[in-house]
Amino acid sequence: MNKINILSVSRLRTYTDGDGITSLVATMGCPLRCAYCLNPSSWDGTAYPKSLTVDELYEELKRDNIYFLSTGGGIAFGGGEPLLYHKFIRKFIEKYSSTKWKFYLESSLSYKTDSLKDIIDLIDYFYIDCKDMDKTRYELYTKGDYDLFFGNLIYLKEHVDNNKIKIRVPRIKGLHKSDEAESNLKVLQEMGFTNIEIFDYIDDVEIHKPISDKAIRNKKDFLERIKE
Repeated sequence: MNKINILSVSRLRTYTDGDGITSLVATMGCPLRCAYCLNPSSWDGTAYPKSLTVDELYEELKRDNIYFLSTGGGIAFGGGEPLLYHKFIRKFIEKYSSTKWKFYLESSLSYKTDSLKDIIDLIDYFYIDCKDMDKTRYELYTKGDYDLFFGNLIYLKEHVDNNKIKIRVPRIKGLHKSDEAESNLKVLQEMGFTNIEIFDYIDDVEIHKPISDKAIRNKKDFLERIKE
């Protein structure tokens, strides 16, 4: 894979995606169809992606080199789902590891395990977007493959130091009732994860930007199914 398709590069992010100042590379494409997706333009066909080579992405990012080095920051690959571009990410990090930037991955672990294996040794820190630890709720909300996600989560736990992993667990309206979100926390703790953030997910995408009919239908489909 010689190019990466991105939605945007979000610059000068402070202690959001890792230590120090970071730039978030938001990639196109996602295997999931979460009802309250934060970036539906990554999969609904409404975005005009920017396609960059390894060197072109570096030129885009190097303007903030002084901030990365002085604060211990670097680059976060997010999405969409960045594992779709694992070969590109490997090429980028291998070529520009001499920059001394840190490299972060923000992933839902919803892509094939080989993609994770390909770059796992190159990532300084992992942020894992965990929708739910219950198979039924997970697949209802994401329309994704829970077994794939769970298998990748186990692989990550077995091959990466626990101090290099943060699990983000949302409370999702309509999906989580009573203490169901907190039950996810317990499952993750029993698996051995220690750095876990649980938060209230706010569905406000439509307030900040237009949302496509395709994304609206996806949300309505979820709301209809939870009534059942």
